[in-house]
Amino acid sequence: MHRRLEIHPRGLLAEVIDRLRGRDQLLIQAGDNLPLVVASYPRGNYSFATSLQSALGPTFRSIGPAIRERYQDVLVRVPSLVVVVLRARNRCTCLGHHHLAGTESRLARRLSADIGRRVGEIDLAVEAIRHWEPLPLSGLAVTGGWELAAHPSRAELEYHRFHTALLSIFLHELEHLAHPDRPEAEIRVRSNEFYLAAVREFVAAEFGATFGIEA
Repeated sequence: MHRRLEIHPRGLLAEVIDRLRGRDQLLIQAGDNLPLVVASYPRGNYSFATSLQSALGPTFRSIGPAIRERYQDVLVRVPSLVVVVLRARNRCTCLGHHHLAGTESRLARRLSADIGRRVGEIDLAVEAIRHWEPLPLSGLAVTGGWELAAHPSRAELEYHRFHTALLSIFLHELEHLAHPDRPEAEIRVRSNEFYLAAVREFVAAEFGATFGIEA
């Protein structure tokens, strides 16, 4: 059972902590039909923003067109500018949320006023996503003469798996923005399948192995 993906407005406590600690921003121009992203991260945690930048750039571009195209119907409907609020974890244990109208941060509201158009906003729990596995047993099922625990490229696999997971949850929350009435279960199925297909593709191409338990 993986952590829930639910909708929650930003809490007062999170707002106070962010205000006391301070936040910085990184503009991410990923291209490939992805929206322009303003990553808002806690001061001192620049790696959160660069991880998202890598997920939306090199990782997304490395995935085959057939897998990327699964989200084309979503990408054409999301705002052209999206604020992504990055945290280590959420107290509710959710991996991410999309922010409903009226619950956006001051940054998102200010940007919307400045450019005169809608600005979407989501948040992502970076460290929680790092340890997320939608199909827990799949991480143990790397076959084809490739021993996960001992392989010298395990770090490379974990790097790619984490950035693919971050990308998957980002796309998951974008789908909520694009289709606010679409059921969570339906959105979750798509993001889980995207994640698994992308990691399988990477493992097959790089190591000639199979990732995940085949039906």
